Parts: sequence; C-alpha cells; structure tokens
Amino acid sequence: MSPRQTDVADMQCWLLRMAQVAWHMPAKDVAMLFRDQGVFDYIDDLYGLLHVSSYQSALGDVEKYLQARGALPC
Repeated sequence: MSPRQTDVADMQCWLLRMAQVAWHMPAKDVAMLFRDQGVFDYIDDLYGLLHVSSYQSALGDVEKYLQARGALPC
C-alpha cells in the first residue's frame, strides 16, 4: 500500500468506528451501509479535503452525504 492508501484506510476505519458509536449501530451494519452507499469511495475521493479538518467534521460530511442520498440511519 502507498502512504496515501494507508492514510485513507485509517480515516475510513476511524470514521466507521465513530459512526458506530454516534449512531448506536453494530460495526458490521455501519460497514455495510458505508459499502452500499459508496461512503468508502467518498472518503477516498475526498480524502484531500477531509483530512485537513477533524475526524468529527469529516463524520459530519459523511452524514450530510448519506442524508442527501436518503440513507442517514439516525
């Protein structure tokens, strides 16, 4: 893996865990939601912007993305 790929994977993992806690969902369900709604790709595509803010802010962006898709679980 390249350093960027490692950084993206790290952010994906952290945001998955943060969503799990914030949304009171099992990690498996959050992972399936992220996969099915393209959140992992969203994080990869926008990593350059997402990583300059806090992970809490990045989770807020993910929530807005899911809300726009009609898939926000909370």
